[in-house]
Formats: sequence, structure tokens, C-alpha cells
Amino acid sequence: MLESIHIRGFRSLREFRLRLRRVTVVTGKNEVGKSNLYRSLALLQKMAEGKFAESIAAEGAMQKLLWAGKRRKDEALRLSWEVKHADFEFSIDCGLAAASRDPSNPSLFMTDPEIKLETLHYSRSSRLMAKRKGPSIELRNPAGKMEVSPLPFHVPESMVSEIRDAGRSPTLVAVRETLLNWRFYHQFRTDPDSPMRRPQVGCRSPILAHDGSNLAAALQTIRESGKQDTLNEIIASALPGLEWHSVDEMGGFQLQIAKPDIDRTFDAAELSDGTLRFFCLSAALCTEKLPPFLVLNEPETSLHPELIPALAELIAQVPETTQLLIVTHSSELTHHIVERCEAKVIELVNYKDETRSAEEASSKRVWTFE
Repeated sequence: MLESIHIRGFRSLREFRLRLRRVTVVTGKNEVGKSNLYRSLALLQKMAEGKFAESIAAEGAMQKLLWAGKRRKDEALRLSWEVKHADFEFSIDCGLAAASRDPSNPSLFMTDPEIKLETLHYSRSSRLMAKRKGPSIELRNPAGKMEVSPLPFHVPESMVSEIRDAGRSPTLVAVRETLLNWRFYHQFRTDPDSPMRRPQVGCRSPILAHDGSNLAAALQTIRESGKQDTLNEIIASALPGLEWHSVDEMGGFQLQIAKPDIDRTFDAAELSDGTLRFFCLSAALCTEKLPPFLVLNEPETSLHPELIPALAELIAQVPETTQLLIVTHSSELTHHIVERCEAKVIELVNYKDETRSAEEASSKRVWTFE
């Protein structure tokens, strides 16, 4: 279980600590920093994949990610995360790339992050298991002693992605697997060229792709599993009388629906964005292979208001083995979630370009969001 996340210096998240419960809902108006929270968490997973520098480049370079407001004189130009999990505590601190030590061969990769410090502690004993300071990494060996790792690593990348010896560093490997198992859903492709609007060759898909491209195969996988009744009940309550199929007459995998009193089926290419998105959310939340931590960013997008209660029901029926973070600007969705399950709600506001909680918006210096 993820207990808290502390983010410093990521765009409007100047000093942001979020304490999580099994279901946490983060809400607020547009431009208060909700998407920054989502993107900063997704960036942590990219770090675990070994795509930290690549993902920061996709965001527009390190310089564009850093807090750009006024700073204290002692406030470093840094971006950092602290993750407290029931099993470990991990922190990473990075800044701008330093100038090359060799003026005759200067680096042109000055927009890459430079990792300054990383630490990993085993939560139950607070024992230091790994530490990186600049280019030097120390690991606790099987005998319990700290030793400098002789393994080469890619400088802009985390020790979490670079150290892969499970025998010598099982805790680091466990952290990487934990982060890689997080799952994020933000935008499902519903444009005319989206793969989900065209017939495909399907295979068993216990995990819905981040863009929903394997929607029909994911739905059929649920239909052939033990959770088909949950899926059917949700669809029936949200879209009464509607029947759905995952395979067309030619054997191609695509979502088709049949409506009452209409004597033909509708192919995926004919369905509305909202209908496709609701089926995507159903596939993401009803699958048997749920992740330990699932993040949904603005799941209400394109949905008709009548579908909001059904979406809240989908969220509420997720087993307790999965921790949920819902980022939304919909007060109605927040209300329906709280009605159906025990959820922590945090409302964010923008205070002088900084993301804060609504309760502490005008406080001089309060950084902990309870």
C-alpha cells in the first residue's frame, strides 16, 4: 500500500505532500495543478522503466518542468520525489545538467536531468539499502554491508532502473517491479483512426492498453473470466437494453452494440466517444488482473451525466487489493464515489501559481496535505 508521496519543484507542485488511503479522490477546478500531480506520478513509472531522460525530453526538457515561481535564497533548483510505501521508502533528487568538465568536448544533452541523490530504505526497519550520490552508488550486499557497486549505469537514469541483480539487490528490484506495476489511464484514443474503431486480430488481454487500443479483446477476456457478471451488471445499469459483442461476423475483434428496436448492430466506428470511453473504463476496472495502484485522470471526460453514477459504481466495486487515485474536476463524480465507498477527498486550489489544498490556500507556509 502506498502511504504518501512528496513532490518538490514539479511545475506548480512546489512542495506537495499527498497522504493516500485505499481510495483517494483529488478534485478542483481547471488550472489548479491536478494534471501536474498525475504527470509527476506517471514520470516516476517512466523512471523505473529506464526512460526518465526520454520522458523529460517529451515534456519539453528539464528546464520546463521545474518550479518557475519565486524561490527562497536557500531553495535549490531541484525536482524531487519521496515515495513512502508500506514496504520501502524511496527518494530521488535531480537538477539541471552540469557543464562538461572537458571544454574541448562539451555535451549537447544539457536538457537531460542530472540525478544528484537517491536513497532507498526498507520501511519496517528504516535500514538504508541503497544510496546514490552523483555517479557513485552504494548497495547493501547479502552480508549486510554497504559496498560501492562496480556496475556501469546510464547517468541520467535512476539506480532503480539500472541495477537489476536480484541476488545482490533484491530491494531495488522489488521497488522497480512495484513502480512498473502501477497503471495509468488518461486519454483513450477515440479519433476516427483509433485502433479500437477498426476490426483487429485479438489475443487474450487481461490488461487494457493505456490508449484502449485492445478494447474488444480486453472485454472478451473479462467475458471468459469470472468477472463477466460484474461487467454485465454495470453495462446493463448504465445503458439499459443495450447488448454488446466483442467479435464481428468476420471474426474481427471490435466492439459492437445492438440497441432495442433497431434491426442491426453498430460497429465501433459508429459509436460515440462517450460510449467507447465508458466501455474502456469498464474494461480497465473489471479486469481480473488489477494492479496494486491504479490512477485515473479525469475519467468523466466525454461521459453523459447519466453515466456518472455507473462510473462511481465501477470504482467502488474494485477489490481492496487495488489502491485507487482518481483525479477529477467533477464534483458529481466525487459525490457518487463517496456515497459508495470510503474515500479520502482532497480539493486543490491555485494560490499564487502554487498548488495547495483548499483548506490551506492562504496560509503563509503549509506544505502537508492531510
